[in-house]
Amino acid sequence: MGLRFHQLSVIETSASGGFFRQITREPADGAEDLRAWMVRALAAHRCDLGLYVGETGTIVADEDRVDGDLWLAWDGVASFATAG
Repeated sequence: MGLRFHQLSVIETSASGGFFRQITREPADGAEDLRAWMVRALAAHRCDLGLYVGETGTIVADEDRVDGDLWLAWDGVASFATAG
């Protein structure tokens, strides 16, 4: 079994389309679920209004295996889940 991780990215758009910009990536020990980790990370990084995606997974053979993701709309104070 590989190293577990949580990753937080923001979805940004421009004239050429949309892309994900990684904000932070941390080892995950399983003590904190993805939503709780995302809210803490968003607040810690002082993220503003936007649509954010968090991913949780495992690094296997130098590649990410994403086990789950969560999309949150964030207004700088509270989160609103867009998916379970």
